[in-house]
Amino acid sequence: MRAPAPVVRWLAGKTRTERRIVTSVAVAVGIAVLWLAIWQPLHADTEAMRTARDVNATALAAARKMTEEAVGLARTTAASTPADTRTALERTLNQHNLRGAVTQLDWQDGRAHVVFAAVSYDALIALLEALQRDAGLRAIDATLTARVEPGTVRAELTLAR
Repeated sequence: MRAPAPVVRWLAGKTRTERRIVTSVAVAVGIAVLWLAIWQPLHADTEAMRTARDVNATALAAARKMTEEAVGLARTTAASTPADTRTALERTLNQHNLRGAVTQLDWQDGRAHVVFAAVSYDALIALLEALQRDAGLRAIDATLTARVEPGTVRAELTLAR
């Protein structure tokens, strides 16, 4: 690689020390340009990729854990029989002293249709929480109608696994 003619003529008029200084400055400027143009962006991108990798690894671990839990829940749900579901519902109603408040309890296609003519809202929420936690039953359809008595509702629930 050769220098342009005007640069060669200009350097020819300089002493050997001046040429070394000019060459040193040119090399330093070249290194600074390479450092700013290549090294800094590469370093910043590397740090960003490390951060993204850590975030993605955490998300992947969480997803794997959720998948394992879902598989475990599916096995548990598939293993239970409708008789177990009925027993669990009856047991939970009795534990919360709400069996007497049930005015209608029907079973159809593995789903329970439960009607409470009058039930405390707080007791109903506690029952639904216990059913989901202990029996794996969830309310898939619910109609709540306020009653005249404060804090009580008429509740029509459809429960299923």
